[in-house]
Amino acid sequence: MKKTTVILFTLVVILASCHPSFYQVYDVKSLDAKLDGNVLVYENADCKVTYNMWSEGGNLNFLFTNKTSSNLYLVMPMSFFVLNGIANDYYSDSSYSLSVTNSLATANASQVSIGGYLTNGFAWYPSTLSRQMGTSLGTSNTKTVTTKEMAFICIPPKSSKFIKGFNLSDYLYKDCENNKANYPSRTSPTVSFSESNSPLVFKNRIAYTFDEKSGDVTYIDNNFYVESLKNYSEKAALEKKFEKICGSSLKTQKKYLKMSAPNRFYNTYSQPYN
Repeated sequence: MKKTTVILFTLVVILASCHPSFYQVYDVKSLDAKLDGNVLVYENADCKVTYNMWSEGGNLNFLFTNKTSSNLYLVMPMSFFVLNGIANDYYSDSSYSLSVTNSLATANASQVSIGGYLTNGFAWYPSTLSRQMGTSLGTSNTKTVTTKEMAFICIPPKSSKFIKGFNLSDYLYKDCENNKANYPSRTSPTVSFSESNSPLVFKNRIAYTFDEKSGDVTYIDNNFYVESLKNYSEKAALEKKFEKICGSSLKTQKKYLKMSAPNRFYNTYSQPYN
């Protein structure tokens, strides 16, 4: 009898608790980029594109590096994320408003604490700069900053920019004839796909030029598809590690997913799901 499987076009919902009971992990095959340590890398004579998809639901954020000695411009209206044949625009000609509050305090003594940098994907974001000035009186003002979305993103020579991409999928794959595989005590059998029958085939099309006023545009097409998936119980997926707190003899215990990789992503769920 032919084995039956279905793809669930439903959002993942954690039902049982704050901590998921199971992890569905997807291996992504890249047709253009190569594994290089903890990243996937595509490279040509002009540029380098770096990915790391590992996250819940996956992401196609990327770091774009200009290898040349000239300004390079990403042409966002001609760049797309294509998921199962449906093109999603990187550029929407939108404006975004952000309210910013500035506070000023005065006192007799001050202590300035500047944090390090917190990593998120490939970009380095400065942590909060806090200025503590004892018991103080202060004033604050709020202003709204409006940012216009850029059609051309300039990347200077020998430098990089982080580009926010799209999430990949929060759908779950369920085996209708083997419920134990959906809720394994440790791990389920691996389910494999080819490019032609994969539930998730996607492409990142990046357009760039060296002259934003010309029509001379180069295209990069980075192609991917989910080639396999496996379910893990929480016990099988997580490992505990003790990390020493910087500048102290104390250690803190943290949980990590064992199967993390730049060409993988995961979704979480609890029993049961429909």
